Amino acid sequence: MSLSWTLAIEALSWIELERLNADAAIRKTVKQLRISDRAVVDEARELVMETIRRKNSIDYIVNSSLDPDSIGNQKIGVRSFLRLFTYFSHYGEGSIRAAYELAEHTSSLLGKRDMRNIQDGIDIIPLTSIHLDTASDVQKLAYTHFHPIWYVDYLYNRFGYSETEDLLRYVDYPSYLRVNTLKADENSINVLFKKGYKLVKEPHLEYTYKVLEKGEITETAEYRDGHFILQDKASIAVGAIAYPKPGETVIDVCAAPGVKTSHMAQLMENQGSIISIDYNQRRLKSWESLMNKLGVTIAKPILGDATKPDIIEPIKADIVVIDPPCTGSGTFHKEPSGKWRLTRRSIAKMSGLQREIIENMARYVRPGGTLIYSTCSITFEENEGVVRWFIDRNHDFEIVKAEPRIGSPGLNGLEKAQRMFPHVHECNGFFLAKLVKSL
Repeated sequence: MSLSWTLAIEALSWIELERLNADAAIRKTVKQLRISDRAVVDEARELVMETIRRKNSIDYIVNSSLDPDSIGNQKIGVRSFLRLFTYFSHYGEGSIRAAYELAEHTSSLLGKRDMRNIQDGIDIIPLTSIHLDTASDVQKLAYTHFHPIWYVDYLYNRFGYSETEDLLRYVDYPSYLRVNTLKADENSINVLFKKGYKLVKEPHLEYTYKVLEKGEITETAEYRDGHFILQDKASIAVGAIAYPKPGETVIDVCAAPGVKTSHMAQLMENQGSIISIDYNQRRLKSWESLMNKLGVTIAKPILGDATKPDIIEPIKADIVVIDPPCTGSGTFHKEPSGKWRLTRRSIAKMSGLQREIIENMARYVRPGGTLIYSTCSITFEENEGVVRWFIDRNHDFEIVKAEPRIGSPGLNGLEKAQRMFPHVHECNGFFLAKLVKSL
């Protein structure tokens, strides 16, 4: 247990120091501490995820307990300890004893001097609560469901109290597995059934299974050999709606790490051409590794900025898929560290970038061709706002009903688009629109 606590404190520190997501911070710490015990890593991952998910309420309790001091005045390791200690004290199951054992462990880890400075706070934290009697609706929702006040305020003004609470309430939605027919066939799933994995076929998506008990599915020989890939249902819907045919030309914009590229190559039976563009060299290296693993031979990586007009040579593509950088608000349940790095200004910043990308890359769609626009965001500005802005400027593009239909209608007159919500559709929060260019 003590090793998992050390790993968790270090990972929480890396999240704050380098703005890493939880998984990246855990990987970095595992390498740093040379930990090979999978049970220790899994234990630490749960502690990190559950602690960082509640960061606003945890910090509220810590600051109230340290007053007139604050958590921001502490060293980074002490801040991480205080958050983990508060998680144990208030949100863990029967964990007061574990909280004080953690304090003893951390004293030897960080030094008694730093711990002595916060000893009064340690004693007060388990007795402190968040007083919501006089709080506004937005504040109550923010501290009850653990989200930034600016984001709760945004949803509250857009969707109202009841729907906002549904969007904020934590949903542990399932993972999904796609059969990669470039390496396997539909019957290959039977190998996993025989090994005891519990999977349910998704009715509207080919080769897609809901994973009821994930277990160590990524450790199976078949997964390592590229027969299967874990991919969110909403992301799979992008390829299913684009549905490129063998021999066609596809441009995949902001493509890394390449999961959607691999899906489209599968649908094309490795016949035709996919140009995969991304601005991040490190992510493109991951893209290359994934293409090799999954047996994709028709995709070509391009390192570049999709807002620049000369990013690739002039071509006319049958399909252009754009999944631009976004706030990622639709993934806050799965990746909680992201919500604490954003501000209200992030929405405007992202939607401005998204407009630049869609305007630039739409030039490559041939007459009669298709443009797919998607984000893993909940906000209107990044979704319907971008698409409405684009079609108002480009009258040769028309939004059409996208099939398969697995989401809810889009907002503000864009009913032909699709929105997916974690509490309704059991997947990432997502937006998807299909546009066709006139002949």
